[in-house]
Amino acid sequence: MNWLEPRLGLAMLLACTLAGCGGGGGSTAAPPQAPLPPPVCSVASATSASAQTRARLGAYYFDGWSGPLTNFHFDGLVNGLYQDREPLSGWQDNTACAVEQQLAWAHSFGIDFFVFDWYFNTTVNDPGEDLNSALKFIHAMPNRHGMQFAILDVNQPPFIVSTSADWSSAINEWVGYMTDPAYVLINGKPYFGVIDMRTMRETFGSSSAVASALSQLRTAAQAKGFPDVYIVGGFNTFDGSSGLDGLFPDLSIAKADGYDAVSMYAYGFSGPLAASGVQPFSELSDVGAWIWNRGALNSPLPFIPVAMGGWDARPWGENEARRPAFWFSRSPQEVTTFVSNAITWAESNPQVRPEPSPTPPVVLIEAWNELGEGSYLVPTMGDGSSYGDSLASMLATSPTQARSILTVNDSGPSDPNRTASGKLTDASGAGIAGASVTLTDTPTTGTYTPQYQLSGLAPPTAAQAVVGFRVNTDYPTAWPSYFFAGPGPSDFSLYQVAYVQPSDGIQRVPDGDFSSGPQSWTLQGQTQIVASDRGTGQMVQVVAASSQLAMLDSVPFAVTGGAAFQLTFAARVAPPSFGSGYFFLAFLDGSGNFLDIPGTSAGALKSETVPLVSGKLAVGTATTDASGSYHVSLTSLGTSQVILDATFAGDVQHWPAYASVGP
Repeated sequence: MNWLEPRLGLAMLLACTLAGCGGGGGSTAAPPQAPLPPPVCSVASATSASAQTRARLGAYYFDGWSGPLTNFHFDGLVNGLYQDREPLSGWQDNTACAVEQQLAWAHSFGIDFFVFDWYFNTTVNDPGEDLNSALKFIHAMPNRHGMQFAILDVNQPPFIVSTSADWSSAINEWVGYMTDPAYVLINGKPYFGVIDMRTMRETFGSSSAVASALSQLRTAAQAKGFPDVYIVGGFNTFDGSSGLDGLFPDLSIAKADGYDAVSMYAYGFSGPLAASGVQPFSELSDVGAWIWNRGALNSPLPFIPVAMGGWDARPWGENEARRPAFWFSRSPQEVTTFVSNAITWAESNPQVRPEPSPTPPVVLIEAWNELGEGSYLVPTMGDGSSYGDSLASMLATSPTQARSILTVNDSGPSDPNRTASGKLTDASGAGIAGASVTLTDTPTTGTYTPQYQLSGLAPPTAAQAVVGFRVNTDYPTAWPSYFFAGPGPSDFSLYQVAYVQPSDGIQRVPDGDFSSGPQSWTLQGQTQIVASDRGTGQMVQVVAASSQLAMLDSVPFAVTGGAAFQLTFAARVAPPSFGSGYFFLAFLDGSGNFLDIPGTSAGALKSETVPLVSGKLAVGTATTDASGSYHVSLTSLGTSQVILDATFAGDVQHWPAYASVGP
């Protein structure tokens, strides 16, 4: 279909209305004409992709195109080199028709909902423009063309809701939208996003204050008949192509502050690439895959993957004040493959899905219309509908794997014949026979593991390093910078810390086994050195309530700048500790100044971290019978209290499945 035809037809109609059309001449006045009816809003029709069930697919909608064309959002676009980014509905979406066209296009491409960037007090912060204009149009629209919508609070300057009165006012507005039948629900709860959890903590001043503010939103929604609000906290990250896993930010605040899940808007490109100019799209998609994988490991809550549709902010001149401009090439097939990979990842990681199978996984796209930043799917003058058509083609194709459902039960510590049992079925409830189900357990006291590791290259100017941990600390602007820790209950023991450069094999952390007590270490709060519970020697022990902090810092030790390293923390971490803090590594120069990690923007990140996550122990593997049932003996666990996890890795016909049971 030629998406340009409706727009050209409307333009011709307007031209005829203004200038007059048809034959005749002279000065004879035209006979009076009846007023023309208002032009019909021509919208896209539904397609086979509109009924897709591969994912609950959402796209962020930047609501910044309703102002005059002289507004700074149109800089570099309307009269610049990037005029081909103009949507087929026109630059402005300040009419109901323009917004309706967006809805119909998106649904025809297989997108299920828009997540609107919501801005506080836009009439003051952005005179002459309503940054919530499109959201208001869809809320008032009788026909949403199958689309749903949700809200993302852009809690960044100058749009921060900073007073209790303003917060109450914002809640009233948000809940008013949530009562709309087209508002997105997750597990029966209205979806609500916060773009930046860290800024939220800074604005309200403490974890308990954030939790109280979010509770106020939940209470208001419950008064309207909802069971709760499903609140998704956003975070910023940095490029992971350097291989430094610790660049991923600590997410303990997500659990502590009362969020239900974790996601993000776009990837952090304030200076991640050691290059300028055009970069292959694979660089962008590789970063996305790295973020999803780290999120599955680091988030104490469900994790929603985001696939970016591109990054090319040259129209707005972003980054150029800090570094040479860079951007990513892209094609419809590359963007489609990236979204497909995000869906595959969500299906393959059922342990972090917001909604259990057989509900389609939630996946987000950034963005529908970030025209100034080069991340968009909306049909444009330059690309037509090629990006949406490619996406629709993928979504309309039936997947080769079906969703599966797994259950697990533990007969309990009091059963002398303690057994794990469960069932694996497809979405219709039919048993899946001959499948392998793997069981692992996590003792409620935790288990010893030497697998808390970081590796990579030290900064070129590094001369020293410091290692340690942070539990329930609230110092986002003090060293080691950027990360809040917790708060949450914490119970763990640290037995050894080793920093080794493979080039020489020397263990560089002074007194890494704590045999000499605290002389090489600084202990604060609930941190103490006690006799080891793993034989002779000593260990560091932390038992802290949410209101108690614990900190450990080594003395600085010598490292080689630019050299590869392997850092290992050997520890036992009890399950409730997840969400209370992290182990860390930070580098210093020869003068003792802490260094920014390579690949991050200046001053943003000065430490690498490993979350306090419990290790798992293998229990056994079972094969399902004809009905899909399985049984595994747990007599080896005795009367111990454990969290029992069951995993089906999937096969050529079925997606993976996961289940967990325990105290």
